[in-house]
Amino acid sequence: MAAAGSGLRKREGVIAVIASILVVLGLLTVFATQLADTQAKSRRDVEARVHERGVLAAALIDSLFSSVLQQVPQYARLYGGSTVSTSTLSRNRLGNPYLALLDASGGVLAASAGFTSQARADLPRSAALRLVAAGRPYAIGDVLPYGRTGVLNLAVRVPTRHGTRILLTGIEPASVAGFINSDLRKIPGVAGSENYLVEGHGVVLGSTDPAVPAGRIEPGLARAGDRGGRYYDQVRLANSTWRIVLTAPDGPLFASVSGWREWVPWLIFAAFAAVAAVALALALRVLRASDQVRSANARLRAANRQLASMNQALDRRARELARSNSELEQFASIASHDLQEPLRKVRTYTQQLAMTEGDRLSEKGRDRLERADSAAERMQRLIDDLLRFARVSTHGRPFATVEMDGVVREALRDLELEIARAGASVTVGELPTVNGDELQMRQLMQNLISNALKFRRPGVRPEVRISASSAAEVTRIAVSDNGIGFEPQYASRIFRVFERLHGRSEYPGTGIGLALCRKIAERHGGTISAYGVPGEGATFTVTLPLNQPAEVLDEEPRPVKEEARVPA
Repeated sequence: MAAAGSGLRKREGVIAVIASILVVLGLLTVFATQLADTQAKSRRDVEARVHERGVLAAALIDSLFSSVLQQVPQYARLYGGSTVSTSTLSRNRLGNPYLALLDASGGVLAASAGFTSQARADLPRSAALRLVAAGRPYAIGDVLPYGRTGVLNLAVRVPTRHGTRILLTGIEPASVAGFINSDLRKIPGVAGSENYLVEGHGVVLGSTDPAVPAGRIEPGLARAGDRGGRYYDQVRLANSTWRIVLTAPDGPLFASVSGWREWVPWLIFAAFAAVAAVALALALRVLRASDQVRSANARLRAANRQLASMNQALDRRARELARSNSELEQFASIASHDLQEPLRKVRTYTQQLAMTEGDRLSEKGRDRLERADSAAERMQRLIDDLLRFARVSTHGRPFATVEMDGVVREALRDLELEIARAGASVTVGELPTVNGDELQMRQLMQNLISNALKFRRPGVRPEVRISASSAAEVTRIAVSDNGIGFEPQYASRIFRVFERLHGRSEYPGTGIGLALCRKIAERHGGTISAYGVPGEGATFTVTLPLNQPAEVLDEEPRPVKEEARVPA
């Protein structure tokens, strides 16, 4: 009976060990799968950051050409008559190869000197005309044959009382290469990175690579992906056939997920598997003889010390990664300074020129000087708004109890001058208490109130109403106005970055304010929606949870280092 009981216990022990082996194998499989997925995600994150740099650079370059839209009213006055003379176009071509005025179907109404038969014959091939015909307000196309250097066509849609006309400007590629190369050099990257601006047929318009100068044809740059030890990515410009191509060597670009950093987690995985095998072996030895228990326990303690040492190494690595993340969080701010420094210099020089040489400048010269200063100021606001948009998630404060009544009062104090200038009345109802980031809640409400004041109807006193309702663990805060409103189909588009329903000359701004509101609401686990009626007003509704999860409320604040600023 004793032998039978011992055999039964042994069989039960063997079954228990086999079950343990299967469990460990399952855990190792899950761990290996998660580790592979984590490394793949890290690589995708690096690729996403490269693409975001390209998107920002594309937006900056596109904004340089979009300034032509400010000239549309002037173009309408100059070229909106029943007839337009060749001398008028020749006088206003400002050093460009030619100017041509076309009708909506592309027929030539008038042209300046320099508009050769070659230029006229190439009109059907003009990508700029195709884009404008498809509804773009302006577009810039590919390099077309013209003289020795070729020509780029810049097409602008000009509404006139005789119908829509198209002003076509011939631009020499070399005249845009300088500032394009300057913008391409400002794109941050790793050692060995190169940036290009390529038009639709593969002609390089700008480059930071001395081996690939502007004017060279490189059709292979259009292919994105990893080839030849380098990673390629491309971003299209909004109103052209052009593409920004970013390339970098794989080694430095993916340093965080390649080389020894790629293999260290797998070595840890192997060590974990070895420790698991040792533990199972110890269990088998326990089954064989009870007198080996003390030895097995000693070995197990040694294995535990090894695990503790590995955990310390992992803790050190985690601290290093946290420090690295903190440095990365300052990248956006440093980049913002580097981008704004030349703009500050431009504004300083234009303002000094206006003060010292203003009496000697013509009225047209002073107007252009003021336009240059205004354009630089808009670019500064755009960079500031982009930085504020990017910092919503990375520089947020831990959530705490926020009295929305106090938040709105502070926002109204900040907007006191703007409210007085508009002659507006603001009615505030009873507002709830929420859990959130007080600074971001104030920014959210200030943006919504400022938006209501800005988009007011001429001759109508602005009225802004702020109210709230709560139900089912959520609260809804509504900001309503009696302004210009908007069409219902634009209710979701207005929350996109850079989305504008009106021209900058009508209503100033960068097109980021409502996108920032959406990002703040989403960080707080909520949503924002809009409803508008043209000519009657609009209502923006922010829906927030009344109680955030405990892990969000206990979040430690992220350290933010002071940034060194170099005076312009």
